[in-house]
Amino acid sequence: MQSEAEPGGLTHCERASGYLQGSLNITMSQPSTQGVNKAVELLLCDLLLTLRTGLWQKGGVSGGESSPASGSQLAGFQRDLSALRKLGKYFKEAQRKMFLHEAMVRLMAGASPTRTQQLLEHNLRRRGPPKYTAERDDDSTRTLFPGDSERARAILLACRHLPLPLLTPPGQRAVLLAEAARTLERVGDRRSLQDCQQILLRLGGGTTMAAS
Repeated sequence: MQSEAEPGGLTHCERASGYLQGSLNITMSQPSTQGVNKAVELLLCDLLLTLRTGLWQKGGVSGGESSPASGSQLAGFQRDLSALRKLGKYFKEAQRKMFLHEAMVRLMAGASPTRTQQLLEHNLRRRGPPKYTAERDDDSTRTLFPGDSERARAILLACRHLPLPLLTPPGQRAVLLAEAARTLERVGDRRSLQDCQQILLRLGGGTTMAAS
């Protein structure tokens, strides 16, 4: 059954998406537009796609898994994803966000998980050795780098939605989820952190199914 809050949430997303499209029409038609305007649009676009993801995940659930998104949900997500692709031409760091949301729309549509896994792998791979700001060897002292947040969200999506045969062994999944939880806590993403902790609890209880 769809969440009662979903229609209202989608209405707000559609309204914000319309404003974003209007802003893009202006900035894309004026090459001299300041980069700060496009940076704000990139931030808003990523936020909109993340909100749409959350609305879908809170919607219908069948057999412990989220049901395929409705046509209106997919259309809205695709529209904002198209906006992200346009902005990606100006910001190299937007590539990580595009891989994440490209994978998300495939999950929402119930597409083949193999290609979805390949998209998530772009963010799952580390860009370099971890660096620390103190002598203690733990993630609480490690400097956060560009892409760490997307890596954490990719870990969460993979462990929550991909079939188990495509994931790493159970022990490694717990390690990756613990890492993702620490990153999500540091960036202040409480909703994703809660989802991550729920999956860790299920893994700790001997259940390897993704959290609903």
